[in-house]
Amino acid sequence: MAEKKWKEELKNVLPLEYIVFKNVPMKSSRHGALVDMDLSILEKMAAQRVIADLIPLRGREVRFLRKVLGLSLEKFAGELDLSAATILKWERAELQRLHLVNEIAVRSFVAEGLGIRLDFQFSELITQKFPNLIKLKAS
Repeated sequence: MAEKKWKEELKNVLPLEYIVFKNVPMKSSRHGALVDMDLSILEKMAAQRVIADLIPLRGREVRFLRKVLGLSLEKFAGELDLSAATILKWERAELQRLHLVNEIAVRSFVAEGLGIRLDFQFSELITQKFPNLIKLKAS
């Protein structure tokens, strides 16, 4: 039986560069070290933090959150009563923050999909800055 290894810090696993995982179980392979857990668990952990910590939503966050929910552009857009072209426009503008009314709609919809109850003031969203780093404990 192979000895389990742990990666103290795992970066660049997700398209959100500011998310770093700690204590990730790893296994050896002939191609090098591999994450030894379901990546969807890490994705869901990151998505929950983005939503609950009121991280500003840009196109890159929208795409990530949509994919974590397992929704196509069309389905995601339909749930928000928007066109797929609108969501695609947001996602292509990777570094542009959504307008606050759109951000609130996306955040609320995704929170519900992830089973998160939101409790925030509008002014808290306005003052949020993009994080330098968020560390999540994988195990």
